[in-house]
Amino acid sequence: PFEKLVEELQPERDLAHSPLVQVLLILQNAPEGELQLPGLTLSRLPYEAGSAKFDLTLAFGETAGGLAGAAEYNRDLFDGATVARFAGHLQTLLAAAAADPARPVADLPLLSAAERQAVLADWSDGGSLQKPSGEEGLLHGLVAAQAARTPERRALIWAPEEGPRVELTYAALMARAERLARRLAALGVGPEVRVGVALARTADLPVALLAILAAGGAYVPLDPSYPAARLALMIDDARAGQDGFVLLTQSHLRERLAEMALAAGAALLCVDDLEGAAPEPAAPLTQPSPTNLAYLIYTSGSTGRPKGVAIEHRSAAAFCRWAREWFSDAELAGVFASTSINFDLSVYELFVPLAWGGTVILGDNALALATTPAAAEVTLINTVPSAMTELVRLGAVPPSVRTVNLAGEPVRNALAQRIHALGTVERVWNLYGPSEDTTYSTFALAAPGAESEPTIGRAVAGSRAYVLDRRLNPCPPGVPGELFLGGEGLARGYLHRPELTAERFVPDPFAAEPGA
Repeated sequence: PFEKLVEELQPERDLAHSPLVQVLLILQNAPEGELQLPGLTLSRLPYEAGSAKFDLTLAFGETAGGLAGAAEYNRDLFDGATVARFAGHLQTLLAAAAADPARPVADLPLLSAAERQAVLADWSDGGSLQKPSGEEGLLHGLVAAQAARTPERRALIWAPEEGPRVELTYAALMARAERLARRLAALGVGPEVRVGVALARTADLPVALLAILAAGGAYVPLDPSYPAARLALMIDDARAGQDGFVLLTQSHLRERLAEMALAAGAALLCVDDLEGAAPEPAAPLTQPSPTNLAYLIYTSGSTGRPKGVAIEHRSAAAFCRWAREWFSDAELAGVFASTSINFDLSVYELFVPLAWGGTVILGDNALALATTPAAAEVTLINTVPSAMTELVRLGAVPPSVRTVNLAGEPVRNALAQRIHALGTVERVWNLYGPSEDTTYSTFALAAPGAESEPTIGRAVAGSRAYVLDRRLNPCPPGVPGELFLGGEGLARGYLHRPELTAERFVPDPFAAEPGA
């Protein structure tokens, strides 16, 4: 039925354009002046047809001062501003060709100096971030600094449907993390050492991530619900190239992971085995630098083979500093952390609130918000549109929620308006970005009452977002191109994939700083 519908619509679609040619270029080079014949004088008169014969017609005539021209266009396809802009780009191109006739056409500019400034700076640059000082250039350092400011503030809530509720203050969270960090350091964990994390979503999870970072290492998310073959592949890839590999897990998952750990030569450490154990001799912790690895996110990509995206501390810390500019204390007071750490939405949910004095409320998944006992304390939801659609349908969005972040999938205006219709949500954000650019690259508000689909907005602070053609030239407004991202959020590259890294991470021809 769908194919038949397309077939029926095809003639109508074809008639939207001129069936012969879409663009016509005319050069009138007949001699100027009047033509005298016996008893007859011929002269030119201006003529307007009143309707366009083609999508776009450009007519030029030679005059004493050069070429003069006019454009005739189909108003069903173009508006006046678009055609005027096009004419300006054509003038820019022709002037450049006249100035340098040997220059290849593909290299000729279309944008004027003012337009180039707008496209490359005013529209594309998210602005600068305040430079970090000391440990605030590190992902866990931001949390440690906040814990020093507000040690007794509540940092974490884990309220399972069955079982006791667990709350940790910032001081308690960091104390647990430091204890585990010293155990990891005794096993050889330090800067650039990768540590696998295969944990259920309990209070152990954020403790483990902070502990790995505090030991100087980098965490590698390994969702225990993943198929064994995929987990084994990720463990093998993450372990390769380093002596030893620690796999953090829990005792109820030991049996599932033991064979994989043995095959990879990894030390298996169950975090719950440490509870109540006698203290071990303190191992010194090695502070990483901002350019050291913070975490490794595996993404399947188009080939289906997992590839590890390597994110450094400086990129993750810059992301957290951007979030501080746009999300208030009230919004971060109760962030529902429901995304698997295998997806980088989790970086926002766990580290942004902890960096700035908020509270993380752990949930098994986004839909668990409907049944979690801590639902009334949630102030911000950060999830994918499909999950939010279901929460709205279930009537499961608590009135305490003031902000909704939507990411990971295209955001439709219909959903944004349904969220606003709840009457309690004040802000709906459309957030876009690949893992290779540290979670979110662009952002825009989906305004209440809007009638058009939300855009992906503008670059976050510290980042740049360009629309370029295949030769890395900026595209004029309205001209399709490809999105290129740059700035502080860029990953180091892909682990063990130098060819792919070189293909995807290319020099930025517009950046002022060397090596961008």
